[in-house]
Amino acid sequence: MLSKEPFSVQCSDGVVLKGVLLIPKKPKAVVQFNGGTGARKEFYQPFLEYLSEHGYACCLWDYRGNGESTPANLANCDYSFSDYGTKDMPAIKEYLRERFTGLPIFLFTHSAGGQQVGLIPNLDGYQGMVAFAVSTGYFRYMPLGYRLKTMYFFYLFSPISILLKGYVVAKRFRIMEDLPRKVFLEWSAWCGKKDYLFDSKFYGKSIPKGQYQQMPFPIHVIWTIDDPIANERSVTTFWSHVKSVKGITFDQLTPNALGLKTIGHFGFFNKKMKTILWDKGLNKLNEFLKED
Repeated sequence: MLSKEPFSVQCSDGVVLKGVLLIPKKPKAVVQFNGGTGARKEFYQPFLEYLSEHGYACCLWDYRGNGESTPANLANCDYSFSDYGTKDMPAIKEYLRERFTGLPIFLFTHSAGGQQVGLIPNLDGYQGMVAFAVSTGYFRYMPLGYRLKTMYFFYLFSPISILLKGYVVAKRFRIMEDLPRKVFLEWSAWCGKKDYLFDSKFYGKSIPKGQYQQMPFPIHVIWTIDDPIANERSVTTFWSHVKSVKGITFDQLTPNALGLKTIGHFGFFNKKMKTILWDKGLNKLNEFLKED
């Protein structure tokens, strides 16, 4: 029996985040799910329902300025991209520690949701992280066709949108959820650098150095060779900047070997992958739970 429980959390700066808890009758552990930039949380819900059916209480939530956590006037908000890691993720973590006292908490992350975990000021309480498609977002590491589309979005579409509306109006064009101006600008700046947020222009300056060199839990990274964003070069570059005292392992997926035409940057969470890929995430969480 699975129950769905809406919730609200207030961050340290007063911003309110909204989400939903998916709770099995007798949860054995908790999963904090951090999604990708501008992604609808509802897209991930079938996967988290699957985890809940296997005993995990799952937390699905929206970053500030996204989905149900969007303010009345997106053009006037002062949110930044790095607020996801420095303010939003820690607020969710503390809420879960209080809501599920005594249960182990794991992270399951996608894209930016894994990139910014190291910015959380205090990582105590997490027992492990599974990261799908977590890499740098450097333009030049992308295949040419996708790179051109990305550069159009970052250097033409979004600047014009911000000029006209004060924020990135992406939802109506089915690109992604709308983005606050400063969220986009910081994200765009990181994507322009090979080392992404670890570039000396940002790291330890506009953002804290955080916990990247001393992650206290095991990390398992899953990526697929047909992902135009999280490809071999971008995955390798990102994780070369991260160290864990419990180790970092990698699982490279090859669509053809799995009988699939494509997986890509979002495909892991597609409902069609339930019997093909989802056990890779579930099994790793179960391994972490046994090691706890």
